[in-house]
Amino acid sequence: MPPSTRFIHTADWQLGCLTGFIPGDAGALVRNQRFQTLREIGNVARETKAEFIVVAGDVFDDHGLRPATQHGALEAMAEIPVPIYLLPGNHDPLSSDAIYRSELWRRECPRHVHLLGSREPVIVREGVALLGCPLFERHTLGDVTEHLTPELGPRDHVRIGVAHGGIKEFLERVSGDGERLHNTIPADRASRARLDYLALGDWHGLLRIDDRTWYSGTPEATRFTEKSPGNVLVVEIDAPGAAPRVTPRPVAGLAWESAERHLDGDADLVSLQRHLDGFARKGTTLLELTLTGRIDASARARLDEIIEAARHRFRFLRVRDERLQTFLSEANAATLPTAGWLGQAVARLRGHIEGTSESERAEALRLLLRLHGAVS
Repeated sequence: MPPSTRFIHTADWQLGCLTGFIPGDAGALVRNQRFQTLREIGNVARETKAEFIVVAGDVFDDHGLRPATQHGALEAMAEIPVPIYLLPGNHDPLSSDAIYRSELWRRECPRHVHLLGSREPVIVREGVALLGCPLFERHTLGDVTEHLTPELGPRDHVRIGVAHGGIKEFLERVSGDGERLHNTIPADRASRARLDYLALGDWHGLLRIDDRTWYSGTPEATRFTEKSPGNVLVVEIDAPGAAPRVTPRPVAGLAWESAERHLDGDADLVSLQRHLDGFARKGTTLLELTLTGRIDASARARLDEIIEAARHRFRFLRVRDERLQTFLSEANAATLPTAGWLGQAVARLRGHIEGTSESERAEALRLLLRLHGAVS
């Protein structure tokens, strides 16, 4: 067979990933979406006629997953039509308690799913070799790719390295002096080891290090702060030494979006409503909405109504309003009772109470106004 090859590079599936900050049914749907996304990766493999798939670590979020989650993962992988090569990462290292050593795995793992469980080269077929860098524990001091040298593996094959960790030069810039670095990878490892391509995992966003070294990112995001998740990479290499052609393909079933809005009055509320209405895929969108500014209690009541309605339309909505101040205007105050115990509570909250801040008293008055309006 010719040495040219086309394959899919993916990583950080994080199957079984817990989404504790997303409660109830929405959290379960977000977790289960990962299995559907594996099937979409299989569709990309069919469409592009990829020979195989490499998963550069963190197939599973940890080894303590329920059997039902493991069954779901194996069933989803069974539907993928090409060989799959899995690399143990820092979340699923090849330790003594690894899923990959379990009786369930030995009994039910599909025959076309292979573990890159040693540092020995794996010949995918004549002309194509995988050079894996499995992790055997969660944190390994130093370079996880140190064994990759020009002498390792056949020289006349397309040589594909597969590793999981952080680029050493970047980690050194962000770490403290003397801090010991774990799971590092030199930025120039591909050229040092004469690799045609180095498939990396650990960074959850799509990232090109150089022409031969890429992070695919996670196919489904795990948090709002990740940059450019939701892809796999289709990689084509014509011959040993040829430059790879790398094409990102979106596969995510969920969209994780972030937005920040500054509120000062009614016009800003109208603008916010239009912004929320403008999302085309609300049922598959998770939105983190950050609100800043200063509005009166009446505007805050309308804001609460907008947010409550949006919660039922989006898959998940997280609102961060720590920097949004609410104050009681004279018009707001005029609607509050002045007699009885309720009037006394209002008067006290409008004055000074030792140990409380003005914003805390304003929030209490806002809630009192809202409760009073609801009862009235």
